[in-house]
Amino acid sequence: MQSLQDQIREHVVSDIQSGALRPGAQIDEKALADAFESSRTPVREALLMLAAQGLVTIVPRAGMFVYKPGAAELVAMFETLAEMEGVVARLATQRITEAGRKVLAQAHAAAGRFVEQGDTSGYIEANRRFHEVLYQAAANPFLSEQIVQLRRRLAIYWQQKGLINDARVPSSYREHGQVVEAVLAGNPDGAAEAMRMHVSAGGKAIADLVLLAGVETP
Repeated sequence: MQSLQDQIREHVVSDIQSGALRPGAQIDEKALADAFESSRTPVREALLMLAAQGLVTIVPRAGMFVYKPGAAELVAMFETLAEMEGVVARLATQRITEAGRKVLAQAHAAAGRFVEQGDTSGYIEANRRFHEVLYQAAANPFLSEQIVQLRRRLAIYWQQKGLINDARVPSSYREHGQVVEAVLAGNPDGAAEAMRMHVSAGGKAIADLVLLAGVETP
């Protein structure tokens, strides 16, 4: 059973990822305490954990705020994610089992059906599953956890209207296909490069929109 602290933490993470709590928004500690019928202590402990993960910023004498990166930092975060995902693809190619190869091919095929149907929401979930299959194949839990934490910090930018759209989905799927081809061919260098290019393409599109809008964050 989850502790109250963990329940509060997951609730806040969900609100950040969905956009209910926007970058730079102040977190209402009293409202959280009231919602969970708790004292301020578990709320503060949950938020301190999120601060350690980079999702929350503590401003002395002001309160707790959702972390808000600048445009340059946003670009740097996507660059880092691309490199880490590339390492995952390399390790997955070297360590994937026969059963893992089948699961990867199935995950890619499942995503393809959403592309054919024009179902962007379905593709987003299939995309998450595709990357999780590679994390499992890479067999490096520490690296996977670092990626998950970084993706949580970036989730709001993928959620913004227009940043995940019908036009991007087919390109994303084709890029996945290049990763799958390299992994199944036993080409770790090719898999790593294909994955870096895939993540960089999505990240660059988001960063470019942020920069063109003349603002630091959504």
